[in-house]
Amino acid sequence: MFIGNTLRTLVDFHKNEQNMLVQERENISYFCTQVFAIISLIMTIVFGVLVFFALPFFSVKYLVIYLISFAVFTVLTFLFRRAHVAKSEHFLPLVYFFVLYLYAFGIFVSISATPDSHAAVSVICLQVIFPLLIFDRSYRINMLSLSMYVIHSVLAYFFKNYSDFVLDTFNGGAFTVVGMIIGLYERYVRLANFEKDRILEHQKSTDMLTDLPNRRMLFERLTGIQENNGSLAGLFMIDIDHFKIFNDTLGHQQGDQCLRLLGKCFADFGAENGFEFYRYGGEEFCALTTKDTYDELRAHAEKLRRTVESLAIPFAQNEAGVVTISIGFAPHYYTQNYEVTIKQADDALYNAKRTGRNCIFGSK
Repeated sequence: MFIGNTLRTLVDFHKNEQNMLVQERENISYFCTQVFAIISLIMTIVFGVLVFFALPFFSVKYLVIYLISFAVFTVLTFLFRRAHVAKSEHFLPLVYFFVLYLYAFGIFVSISATPDSHAAVSVICLQVIFPLLIFDRSYRINMLSLSMYVIHSVLAYFFKNYSDFVLDTFNGGAFTVVGMIIGLYERYVRLANFEKDRILEHQKSTDMLTDLPNRRMLFERLTGIQENNGSLAGLFMIDIDHFKIFNDTLGHQQGDQCLRLLGKCFADFGAENGFEFYRYGGEEFCALTTKDTYDELRAHAEKLRRTVESLAIPFAQNEAGVVTISIGFAPHYYTQNYEVTIKQADDALYNAKRTGRNCIFGSK
């Protein structure tokens, strides 16, 4: 029963693997570059020690291999570290180069001991370890593992005695299969955890009703802009006209539906016109923009007001007969704190509501 359920879970995961790899690409990149940076550093130290001991104890052949490996892993450590800091999504070529190099080294160690032949150890270990570390399509990882197994088996046939060749082929095949199965399960568990963390983070930062970023994200964004001299030129404060009456008259279910429609409307408007919308709280929303003149802010505020009115969400108790919004807008000056800009836009919104609602008002 348990085995059957596990197999079904892995089959379902295999079908959805590509989507999960795309959705979790940032998390995967962060994890992989961090892990491989650490492993590369360890390998750099290991080969540095081997170079030191190879001078008096090993042949020139081994000394050259150790020196090359020391140089390779020193460079890889630097590249993985840089990719980790930059949160680069182009990490797979580095990972595959790392894996292929260690496979080549493992095969070299396994084969080079001839004529004093022995059964392979390093390559067999790699057949289990690497499928646990690489985040890519399973068929690619499995093809790599199978290819290395075949290459090593062929070389063992030509360069080792028959008994060691049989041992390498049998043990390598068994460990390759084990690595594939454990690797698939490990990727499933890791990606499931990534997805769970992403969903939790989304819930923490997103208003679940409108699907817009919430107030917490607004202030994080504004703090980031202020600390890094980011681009912010204007700010809108938006209020749904008479929304309490809408809720009291038509019910909270209709109120929630109205908020969902407005959330989608704001998101679409933002994507088309270069605005970032946030739910500020209750029936209030906030929008950030890089529009850098007062006239541009006024034109887009009016455009947004008309866009909401054109949704024609029925509201008989409102003067327009449909749901409308009031907007206060204010330009942001780089010399002032964003809290000042919010206060100016909020004061402008108050003036818009006092003027009669379903209108815009600017703060100069």
